[in-house]
Amino acid sequence: MAASSPPTGASGNSSALERYFQISLLCALAAAFFTLAATSRLDRPAVILFSTVLLARILILAGGRNWRFSPGAVTALAVSYLLFYPLDLAYLATGQSLLDRLLVSTVHLVLFATAVKVLSASSERDHAYLAVLSLVMMLAAAILTVGPGYLAGFGLYILFAISALLSHEVLRPMRSSKTPGRGRGTSRLEDQESNPVEAALGKTAIGMALGLIPVAALLFFLIPRYRSGYWSSVTLQAQHITGFTESVDLGDIGKILRSNEVILRVTPQGDPRPLQGEKLRGVALANFDGRRWSNGARGGHLITPAGPQQFGVPDFAGLAALPTMPVRYRVLLQPVSTDVLFIAGRPRQVSAPARFLTVDGTGSLLNPDRLPGPFAYDVVSDLGLPPARELRQDSASDLVPAAYLELPKLDGRIAALARQVTAGAGNNFDRAEAIRDYLQGHYAYTLDLPPVEPADPVSSFLFRTRRGNCEFFAAAMAVMLRSLRVPARLVNGFNMGSYNPVGKDFVIRGRDAHSWVEVYFPAHGWVSFDPTPAGAGFESSPFRNYLDAAELFWNEWVVNYDFGHQAQLVVAIQTTSRGFDRRFRELRWQFERLGKGRLTTVEDWLSDHRLKALAVVIVLLALATLVVRHPAWLAELQAVLSWRLAALRGRPSAQAATLAYQRFLRNLARRGFQKAPADTPLEFAGKLLGTVFRQRATAFTDLYQALRFGHQAVLITELEASLRALVDEAQLAVRRPDREA
Repeated sequence: MAASSPPTGASGNSSALERYFQISLLCALAAAFFTLAATSRLDRPAVILFSTVLLARILILAGGRNWRFSPGAVTALAVSYLLFYPLDLAYLATGQSLLDRLLVSTVHLVLFATAVKVLSASSERDHAYLAVLSLVMMLAAAILTVGPGYLAGFGLYILFAISALLSHEVLRPMRSSKTPGRGRGTSRLEDQESNPVEAALGKTAIGMALGLIPVAALLFFLIPRYRSGYWSSVTLQAQHITGFTESVDLGDIGKILRSNEVILRVTPQGDPRPLQGEKLRGVALANFDGRRWSNGARGGHLITPAGPQQFGVPDFAGLAALPTMPVRYRVLLQPVSTDVLFIAGRPRQVSAPARFLTVDGTGSLLNPDRLPGPFAYDVVSDLGLPPARELRQDSASDLVPAAYLELPKLDGRIAALARQVTAGAGNNFDRAEAIRDYLQGHYAYTLDLPPVEPADPVSSFLFRTRRGNCEFFAAAMAVMLRSLRVPARLVNGFNMGSYNPVGKDFVIRGRDAHSWVEVYFPAHGWVSFDPTPAGAGFESSPFRNYLDAAELFWNEWVVNYDFGHQAQLVVAIQTTSRGFDRRFRELRWQFERLGKGRLTTVEDWLSDHRLKALAVVIVLLALATLVVRHPAWLAELQAVLSWRLAALRGRPSAQAATLAYQRFLRNLARRGFQKAPADTPLEFAGKLLGTVFRQRATAFTDLYQALRFGHQAVLITELEASLRALVDEAQLAVRRPDREA
């Protein structure tokens, strides 16, 4: 290993500029690495070890030392890791397949080689390797994440990369002009002070980085783009959420109910109140085998666009939507592992960047070409529901598919309980309400699920545990209704979540996942019933609202920014400019009208007071002439006013003392005594010792310095009396030679 002491001219020492360059390069590498680590695609031991190496190297350089591995140590470490690599592949690397473990082991190998290079870099080739690796890390992070945290990492990387580039360009000619006799690696800057060099380069780098922000933002918003491409499918798997596939085990949706991760956002166009309390429908499941809900082969109807990214949605599944109550909203779905489009109410029209959409037999809307990235779509939905009196008159139908009535062999007590609860109900609507109210009033909601019988979880929930999450409540209601020959199915989706007044959107997180029941009425379609008791609401803090709003802006105007957003931005700019122009014209018209009124008033006054106006003009001309021909008079007036203000406070201020001294100098200058700029007040007073007013000048100078520099309490009367006495003495000195002559 090689080491060196702080810069004293010894061999191997780095100059201030060399040290600054290396620290900047390592900080750029650190910014890129932590941005990549923030994607959660690197295992924790690798992150900790590599972070420790980077931090240690930066601290060593910041301390003024240039310790590094010797070539022999590098060779020994490389040979040791070649022996360690098979052990890493066999025992330490994680992954489901050999290819996954091989990839993880290779990443460990690259990070180890980089760490060794960080601790041994000495040549320009080593520094170039680290610079290229930092760029590769930033590109990898850009592919693996779409989160707003990338912006912070990218900003730091740009700052340190510019700093490293600047210092390298300044340092390069100096490396080729080493002073003979100095040790190898020592430049001419070694004996210079480091702080001014580092401070100047740091300010320049920060200024350039800040200057790039508006330019980069302008280019980003102006350059045309499209949403599809090769790199859009290179990312690793999206966030996995359970409960939204064609086959769901009872209890699966409970796995995401503890998550605070944002799944989607809903931005209403206009008043958000119609969407408050609504549910976002995901998948409906018809078949139940006692433990699992499924939908079989989805199949469905293909929907092709009627216009550019415009899809009309026919009612293939008979979703209830009477009377009409259309609402418009935008949904921003995060990178999640599902092709389901979550919809509130009955969808009428969908605008989405997709080639086609499908609707399965249960009315679930799907995007089969969905890529694992953020996906935004606009929806026009109908939130209207038929009135209860009409649903009570709606009877059962033989046209309902048998799948919505079938049940496996279950505990007989379930059907008996259903008949007992609905004994007083005479129609399917009242039966559904009776079962819903019974479950809400007699069972408890919990996320800490007690153990249930795997063979019959619904019976275990109803008669033994009597506690469960929303999925158990919905399954119990659907099974009890089917036991009464009432068509019902399970639906998985999300509650609308909390409304963010800052971002003006509903934020739906994993904890908002929900299950409920749809009941079929022949004349009205499928109607929703929610048997789950109301739980505690989530209160969002103002700080969280601002963070959510910032994330919404990032996803909407950066991640999903496309030609449609560019057109929207142009329209907004045009509208704003027209509004500004209109307000400017109105303001100008108001000023013109106000000015005309004032001019008319002035004209009338001048007509009635000609002599007064003439007197005012003469006085103003006299004052202007006095100021132009005798500028010292204005300074005298300023001094007098400052003195009067100081007198109100009891003693003059430092500013009043300065004005008084300037008045003192002007009086002496008129008598032929000019103070040189290099003279101090005491030196100038000493030059007056041979004059008739030397005593007065010395006394005034002492008072001035006591107030101006000694911060002593000097009365205004003392300073003014001293100056007045000096002026009188000067005037006597002028008249006395005349009399003697």
